[in-house]
Amino acid sequence: MTILKFGWNEIRSRQFEPYAKQGLIPARVTAVFSWQYEIISSLGKGSGEMTGKLRYDALYAAKRPAVGDWVAARPINDSHCLIHAVLPRTSCLQRQKVDGDVEAQVVASNVDVCFIVQALQGDFNLPRLDRYIAFAASALVAPVIVLTKADLVDEAEELRALVCMTHPDIPVFLVSAVTGTGIEEVREQLEPYKTYAAVGSSGVGKSTLLNVLSGTELMKTAQVREDDMRGRHTTTHRQMFCLPNGSLYIDTPGIRELALFEHDGLGGSFRDVEGLARQCKFRDCQHMNEPGCAVQRAIKAGELDEKRLASFAKMKREEGACQSKQILLTKKASKAKIKRSTVHYKDYVRGGGNKSWKLE
Repeated sequence: MTILKFGWNEIRSRQFEPYAKQGLIPARVTAVFSWQYEIISSLGKGSGEMTGKLRYDALYAAKRPAVGDWVAARPINDSHCLIHAVLPRTSCLQRQKVDGDVEAQVVASNVDVCFIVQALQGDFNLPRLDRYIAFAASALVAPVIVLTKADLVDEAEELRALVCMTHPDIPVFLVSAVTGTGIEEVREQLEPYKTYAAVGSSGVGKSTLLNVLSGTELMKTAQVREDDMRGRHTTTHRQMFCLPNGSLYIDTPGIRELALFEHDGLGGSFRDVEGLARQCKFRDCQHMNEPGCAVQRAIKAGELDEKRLASFAKMKREEGACQSKQILLTKKASKAKIKRSTVHYKDYVRGGGNKSWKLE
């Protein structure tokens, strides 16, 4: 099986040259199951696990191999490899871990396009859509909005128009897996060797979209709960599939909580708000009661929805809180490193100058 089908190119080949000299081969991670990995290489589909050194170096979860990563691996046999290193990522969709943990969790890497999937029945939410767009934009991944279950909502076209008006620069597709509405339009977006990741809440139709585009049931699906129309967590792991036209589709589990790890992409969701903010009289305007506030002026004139400002302000507060946590985490990590080095140095002294000691 050629790895060219999975996006291998000349740039990757040049990056891999130091590893090739060590007798390693390139492979792409197509699925992650805890500490075990499914990979594709020139040997075909197989399994992989990290070397002890990589486990130590990848202390933070975001440094470990993720779905979409290219890795340097050493074959142990025809179906199993040891993963020695992760190649530089061109993009990385990541969020904060749940329960307030500020550490990053990688959803998918080396993604070209992010399909932001929302179901029009029971899941449609503009502020949440803003968050997903910022999630993609912060990773420098092109967002595409897919509104599913169009056959279940009478006002589907009106909702699509609302999204298009709010985000005029982002492609928006109205889709129904039952009637086939919009499926061909989405399929036309898919290009061979490019990687597409589908993200969204449980039950919005990410796996169903995969199955329809592939023409077969690659992932199991389940009906939403009838009492609240919320989705069930049917997909439990992230996995990459090769579609008939040669494009690559990463299916992901439903996201209950999307806390952004990096907020550089807020402008991707709030170009309208940030464009107005640049016209404010004061550079540090909070867009509350300050004189000369262009944002408040636009709200009063009916040119900007007040809910947009509220969503923007909420994410800016999260940005400040996240940055503070990251600074604290960095300080703790530095202290821990100094402590480890001190312990190693003491061992070095006690050992009479053992040359195996070195500063980390």
